[in-house]
Amino acid sequence: MMPTGWCPGTRTVTGMLGTYPGTSCVRIFFGPGDGLPAAAWTDPRQRLSQAPADADVIVSHKDPEVDAAAFVAAWQATGRTGRLILVPHHEPEQQTGGDPAPAAFRTSWTRTRTQVGDHPARHDGRLRLAVCWTLQWVRRVDAAGRRVNDWRTWWPEHEADAVDLVLADWYPYDPTARNPFRPAGYEEPASALAIMVELARATGKPWGIAEINHPRITTAGGFPADLDPDGSRCAAWYRRMHAWAKANGCEVWSHYHRDEGDLTERKTEQQALRELIAAEAAAPRRLAPALETLRGELTRRWPGAGRTVADATHHADHRPNARGAVDALDVDVTGVDTAALLAAFQRHPSAAHWIHAGAAARADDGWTRRPYAGADPGRDRLHVGIRSTEAAERDQRPWGLVEEAGSDATRFLALIKDPAVALQLRALPWQYVGGGIPKGMSTLGVLNEIVQTVRVIGETVARQAADPAPVRAALARLPEPRPAADPPEPSGRADGGPPAPAGPPRTPAEVDALADAVAARVLGALPAHASGVSGGELTAALRTALAELAG
Repeated sequence: MMPTGWCPGTRTVTGMLGTYPGTSCVRIFFGPGDGLPAAAWTDPRQRLSQAPADADVIVSHKDPEVDAAAFVAAWQATGRTGRLILVPHHEPEQQTGGDPAPAAFRTSWTRTRTQVGDHPARHDGRLRLAVCWTLQWVRRVDAAGRRVNDWRTWWPEHEADAVDLVLADWYPYDPTARNPFRPAGYEEPASALAIMVELARATGKPWGIAEINHPRITTAGGFPADLDPDGSRCAAWYRRMHAWAKANGCEVWSHYHRDEGDLTERKTEQQALRELIAAEAAAPRRLAPALETLRGELTRRWPGAGRTVADATHHADHRPNARGAVDALDVDVTGVDTAALLAAFQRHPSAAHWIHAGAAARADDGWTRRPYAGADPGRDRLHVGIRSTEAAERDQRPWGLVEEAGSDATRFLALIKDPAVALQLRALPWQYVGGGIPKGMSTLGVLNEIVQTVRVIGETVARQAADPAPVRAALARLPEPRPAADPPEPSGRADGGPPAPAGPPRTPAEVDALADAVAARVLGALPAHASGVSGGELTAALRTALAELAG
């Protein structure tokens, strides 16, 4: 899911919600002199208080001297479950309406970081701090095609760790057009939004769209042609842009429903936006495979009806992401060893954060426990979330809950004593084809050739010896060549007796070497975090089992 919505412009939030059901993102702007009023969360006359509780809210402001701590505390007190994306100094590069100089901009970011950079809600991902620029400004080029503006001027490098998200406002811009801001066609998404992917890579931050709109391309709108009088091309463009953004990592999308972007009378484009919003709201929930593995281990270790919940509403990562994957799971910890569960969870490379009983911790913060005052889960519920990357979601390595109980090690040690498995263990040396064994031959084939050669040489020596009896007696003790076919199945002999032996290792040294090799192979296949069996214990058990078979 990519939270999708709008900035209401001059429209009321309640009216917009009626037009666009399922809205999952609302952007509210506080202009110069408005500050950042904490009361806006509860004052029914304020638009902010009317936004859906489960929607992401992008709040941007222009003033440097604001109390971000009070604003965030008031937001948290409402119990909202959507994310708060806070943008200090919206579009500072515009240098209008009291925008700060670069030095003042950096000072203001330090103030923001000091006030809320270490807030618990930021550590668990519900509070995101963002920069926001206008892409027309970032993309501006001279006659030679060189960019004339540097976004780094408005990048708080000294507080980069406090920036969670790079947002931008997208409006038409084509430097090759007679009027770059009124191009003759709708720009393709790959070129229109490539700059956002570039900025995300350069800053190491995810990206999103805080404002986007496109007027219809008509001469009445100041464009050079009547390309799209009914808005159908513009509606198709919105759909393509939204799809490309979602496929390329965009985390949030907000249409600027004001001025030329007001779609109230543009019914074709309005329908397109309505469909995009509804589609995101109805996105199917599919638990990430890594969490499916965790859920399976949880129910085996601590059985219980309703042990896990994938579709809770208290945290944003229960919503499906752009890949349709849900990256969080809630666990009913009644009867669960929570300490053991958390220890196993924190060892897994996909783990990102957990929330439980008034505390939260993140992998990126060294699993430092911090206070948590958000809505649920409480003492009876543990929320676990994984990293929102495709690799982390697909990582189905065990979480260690079953291994910690020792069941896997116990099952393996019992397995090597099973009669059917014992037969295969006896056959292993004779089937070996690696190392210095000639291509196309097995250990057994090489041994057969050696036996035959020794017999020929031995008989020659016996004929030439003064006393051939001792030589021939030694030759008689040589094993008979064995057939090179696979060993018999453990179904017993025709006379009903036990299966014929496949030739066990014959000396203690051979037994030890085989046990060491098998143990190393088994341990090498186990996950790095598996517990319950050590190399020494496994080797000793194998030696005992093989010695019994050899005997």
